[in-house]
Amino acid sequence: MAVIHIDGTTVEVDSADNLLQACLSLGIDVPYFCYHPALGSVGSCRQCAVKQFQNKEDMEAGRGRLVMSCMVAPGDDMYISVTDDEAKAFRKSMVELLMTNHPHDCPTCEEGGHCHLQDMTYMSGHSRRRYRFTKRTHHNQELGPFIAHEMNRCIACYRCVRFYKDYAGGEDLGVYGSNNRVYFGRDKDGQFESEFSGNLTEVCPTGVFTDKTHSERYNRKWDMQYAPSICHGCSAGCNISPGERYGELRRIENRYNGEVNRYFLCDRGRFGYGYVNRDDRPTQALERINDKHVKINIDYALDETIKRIKDRKVIGIGSPRASLETNFALKNLVGFDNFSTGLNHQQQAMVNKCIEVLSTEGIYNPSMTDIETHDAVLVLGEDITQTSSRVALSVRQAAKNEGLKMAAALQTQPWLAEPVKRIAQDALSPVYVIDVTQTKLEDISKVSVVATPEDITKLGFKVADEIANFADDLADIADPQAADASAETDGMQALAQQIAYDLIQADKPLVVSGSSLSSTALIEAAAQITQALTQKRSAIKATEQQQVDTYNAQVRDEQAQIEDKELSAKPNKPETGVDTETQDNVERAPAKKLELKEVNNKYQAQAGIYLTVTDANSMGVCMLGGQSVEELLATDFDVVIVAENQLTDAIDASKLTQLLADKTVIALDHQLLDWHKDVDIVLPAASFAEADGTLISAEGRAQRFFQVYDNEYYHPMSSIKEGWRWLHAVHSSIEGRDVDWTQLDDVINALIATHPKLAGIKNAAPDADYRMTGLKIARQPRRYSGRTAMRAPISVHEPMQPKDLDTGLTFSMEGYSGKETPSSMIPFANAAGWNSPQAWNKYQDKVGGHLKNGDPGVRMFDQLDRLATRQYVAPEAMSATTTDMQQGQAKLVPIHNIYASSMMASRSPVVAEQLPVAAWRIGMDDARDWNIANGDYLAIEINKQQITLPVQIVGYLAEGCIGYPVGQVSIIHPSMPASVRKVDAPVTMMGSMANDMMNNNDAAQMSTAPTTTQEV
Repeated sequence: MAVIHIDGTTVEVDSADNLLQACLSLGIDVPYFCYHPALGSVGSCRQCAVKQFQNKEDMEAGRGRLVMSCMVAPGDDMYISVTDDEAKAFRKSMVELLMTNHPHDCPTCEEGGHCHLQDMTYMSGHSRRRYRFTKRTHHNQELGPFIAHEMNRCIACYRCVRFYKDYAGGEDLGVYGSNNRVYFGRDKDGQFESEFSGNLTEVCPTGVFTDKTHSERYNRKWDMQYAPSICHGCSAGCNISPGERYGELRRIENRYNGEVNRYFLCDRGRFGYGYVNRDDRPTQALERINDKHVKINIDYALDETIKRIKDRKVIGIGSPRASLETNFALKNLVGFDNFSTGLNHQQQAMVNKCIEVLSTEGIYNPSMTDIETHDAVLVLGEDITQTSSRVALSVRQAAKNEGLKMAAALQTQPWLAEPVKRIAQDALSPVYVIDVTQTKLEDISKVSVVATPEDITKLGFKVADEIANFADDLADIADPQAADASAETDGMQALAQQIAYDLIQADKPLVVSGSSLSSTALIEAAAQITQALTQKRSAIKATEQQQVDTYNAQVRDEQAQIEDKELSAKPNKPETGVDTETQDNVERAPAKKLELKEVNNKYQAQAGIYLTVTDANSMGVCMLGGQSVEELLATDFDVVIVAENQLTDAIDASKLTQLLADKTVIALDHQLLDWHKDVDIVLPAASFAEADGTLISAEGRAQRFFQVYDNEYYHPMSSIKEGWRWLHAVHSSIEGRDVDWTQLDDVINALIATHPKLAGIKNAAPDADYRMTGLKIARQPRRYSGRTAMRAPISVHEPMQPKDLDTGLTFSMEGYSGKETPSSMIPFANAAGWNSPQAWNKYQDKVGGHLKNGDPGVRMFDQLDRLATRQYVAPEAMSATTTDMQQGQAKLVPIHNIYASSMMASRSPVVAEQLPVAAWRIGMDDARDWNIANGDYLAIEINKQQITLPVQIVGYLAEGCIGYPVGQVSIIHPSMPASVRKVDAPVTMMGSMANDMMNNNDAAQMSTAPTTTQEV
């Protein structure tokens, strides 16, 4: 800490911060452009100038110098001034200089009202344009459907390339030109390749990069209604602020959570919301009559549902995509023994294994922010860039910790971005990536390996064994790379030794794995590595402590002996004949300086493990408990109720049709899915934008999402309700009692009463009675306008705003809006003079730190009773299957894509346009051996279905394997036996010839496996 003096006020600040960060954390407004809390300082915009004085006398005399506050570390007794006239004049002149070539097109710019440049220009006092000459202009680029480009608005702050290239690891955005004609863009038109390109819309302080998905239905920030929400795209649990206008979702922005996503989202979470606005969504209940769905009103829908399930054997299938509340309401309706989690046996076993591991004594699962502090990472069998992208971004930051250590050794502050980068050069912390295919983390990995799931599991257990065999003293653990190169070592064993060595030598190691390869043994291997690391590192710490104590005891004994000798020294006596003057002239060696040793506190005993799962609430629904889909459908039942579940992800479509034949099927969903054609009644459920609920992320963090808007306000004929409201209304009517769940709090209270291990979810957010100074929290900004016009087609009279009975939020601008809002209930970031995403500074305890009232969410695994530590054993070696084109045998492995693997994101029209062509992936070596070329077609038959797709040859894929595109083909159990054969490319026919061929082939297709063909 440092005590400094700012404009006559003495304050204490964190000396590890820069001066700009310290001022902003104190609430002192200092304008800036190039600085970003996550990116550090480069001092290029010169906008954050303050005056620094040598001492108090200089300050009183006005003798000081201008410094860029983002490049200066606060020191004790430092005197600075933010309000000094010279500093203010300099800042004003700098923003005027930056604006000389700016088009000043705020009225037509989509960033208007959301713009950091507007805020800082006003803050700096620049209000009159004096430049009257020809402005520099640029051509804009076409950057795909997500991002719009307007280069003329650029002020050359370099934030975009620093985020895209240095932070996110992208390679296709650069800066070109020089002097006053620098250009930020790609080398050619085209969509950005990075999964994090959408963050450019918030990182850019001007309107150079804007959200193109918002452009078609654009409105200003102050005219949108927001709610605090949680991304449903994957299991990471990122916090988002969805914005609504005219009853449709218009935009999703990042919502800061200091423990989770902080400032950044992935593109799936930011742009994959289009399914909420689909025109074919069920907004009214549907009943199947004569094999056609007919709209019915809400009362008839309830009566008909009750009539069809009363006095009959009813089962319920929940969903990992639905909230805990909806899943519990269904479980409560059908009975706890008649409920399924909505996952098949294999999927549920994977999630339950993750829960088991994370609930075990001695296991620590870090948050995404904590991941960034680890300095050695093993990614075992998970392509996290595609399955949990935000986690991959955190791993990228972890790789930079070696450079930060090197900078710290030279006493360079970590926020000095360019000096740290020059010191580090290409030095990275060790990151090992082991998967079935190449991943986008190769550029930061020390070693990247492709292998079969069986070999990955085998390698994992070998790493655990190597760790367990290490000595208990770091000094006795030799680097395998320094060992005798002539000694013959199995390749897998050598790799295991190197991984084990780097993990044990690191100060804070991490293992990342997950469920994408559908292997519980793989998760057990990751758990065994983590436990072996923690046990061995604890032994090493104990040895070190013993050595330090022994050494310090010796030092203290020697020091005591020296002191005793000095005390017992006799005074000089003449009779001894000792010549003291001669003795004084004798040169003596200096006494050996005795210093006490300290334990290396940076070396942590605890290793971390992060396990990803497939869906947003996979953890939650499995913690709630239930049977697998196959087990439940195998029981005797008359009626099945399915809540928000794409059942064909869990069970084969043809088998599902057989199981549901002659059964009454009732579905609650916000989408009309393919299998719904056989559903008797479809009840329109609310999406995340129209409902409140709780999710539990892969970290085990329970978080609340809130309703963005009331659909009925804009569409009075709509019957959309939260899933739990439909289910409880049916349940109450069947039991002949009044509806007693009138608020979300009622559902949560009933849930935790029967599931006490989930009691922590109640603290995920304040209850419905919460008020700030007697007011609810406003969802709308103060400047919100046009409420009457919104409903003009319905009525020119503005009705009362909808009432939110479930939460402490209000569908209105009338309510509390300020920095003291509870963290879990902040709908959007806005403060006086701060309208851009940089306004989050005002809500943080310190800039870039945690939110003032604590970060949202409750870590559930920290509250559960811990399971006893167990040792996981490698599965017995079995003859591994492999692809054999001669024998027609195929071994399949899943290949994930950030968009195609997400059922909901791929239903968003703008995302659907970006989906890759479905294809079989084959490694180039295997393709050569099998005589297969790019574009050839393979027909693979598995589980009685045949799928024909073209081949895409890739650089590296697990040997002897064929990769299939998850989400684009219906392969539920890839481990089942599969056959493969090379076929001719399908011929596309048109007109009467196609009809004749279809008629002639009808009978043949009835007796053969169905074929799915996607043409290139």
